This record gives sequence, structure tokens and C-alpha cells, in this order.
Amino acid sequence: MGRKKQELWVRLMVLLANMGRCVYCDYSESEVIDHVIPLAANGADSWRNLVPACQACNLGKSDKGLLAWVAQLTYLENALDSAAWPHGPKGLTWMREKIDHAFDEVEARLGGVKAELDDEARTDWFFDRYWHLSKSDSVPLWRAYVGAKATEARTNGYPKPPPPPRMRITRTRLGQLLEPVPPDEAA
Repeated sequence: MGRKKQELWVRLMVLLANMGRCVYCDYSESEVIDHVIPLAANGADSWRNLVPACQACNLGKSDKGLLAWVAQLTYLENALDSAAWPHGPKGLTWMREKIDHAFDEVEARLGGVKAELDDEARTDWFFDRYWHLSKSDSVPLWRAYVGAKATEARTNGYPKPPPPPRMRITRTRLGQLLEPVPPDEAA
């Protein structure tokens, strides 16, 4: 089962979630999108299973489950403190608490990203403006362009775009094909 290349508006919507930061480490800028439940573990290949990630976290997580990866990272960060005497005084109970705390933090950020991606106004905002972009367009270039606009839209509550002006077809031979319909004219 291969990965499908997501539409560019979906990739932008996911990359700019969590204020444009990696959902796992929460300090690096998001560079790639990651499947929370890996495809190797029968995770869905849809935007509801995608989160923003930095390159290092995405490569480190690879196809591991979230709990296993967070436990591995936490253990590596705190191995000397938790080791048995004479290397560390804290032990396995302390390590278990550290892993639980780290997993709760990541899960809370994942919940925030899920809520952000499930927001219909936000999804509509990205779709209305960027649905026409090609899958092969440059993501970093568009991310830089859309980032400021998305931040402004977040503060304004993701407003809907104004409706297009009403137009009518004109029957001139070489002139204008469409002309605007005045607002006071009935349909």
C-alpha cells in the first residue's frame, strides 16, 4: 500500500497547525507531515491521520507507534538518572512517571492539532483559497507565502471570502464577453 500525495492545500493546512511548530518536540518549525498511526501499522492515509513534524522527529519516529517512540526518547534523555546504583538514584518508577508525563504532553498537543484540523471554518478557509494549487508545487515556498495569511485569518476567525460578483454574458461581436450586473438589478 503506497502513500498518496496529499493535495497542496491539505499539506499547507497540516503544516500550519500547532502554530507551524512540530507537534512532537513543540519547538522546531514543522517541515514535513507525519502519520500519527504509521501506514505500516494500517494507519489511514488521510489528513485526519496527519500532523506537522520537524525532519528530526519524523525520521526518529519512523514507523514506530507513538507510545513506543515517546518512551524511547524519554528513556534516552533520562537514562543516567534512572539507572540503578551507582549511576543514578531514581530507578524505574521515576522513569515510568517521566514516560507517562512525556506521553501526556504529546497526546495533549495531538489533541489540539486534531481539534484545529477538525475546525470546519479553518478547513474551508484553506480549501477556498488554495484548492487550485498543484500537488507538485513547492511546499516550502507556498508555506512561507500562506503562513502570514493563515496567522491573520486565525485571529479573525477564518472568515469566508466575499461572494464573486454577479456577471452576465454580453452579445457584442468583438467586445467584452462578461459584464458585471448592478446590485440593484433584479435577477
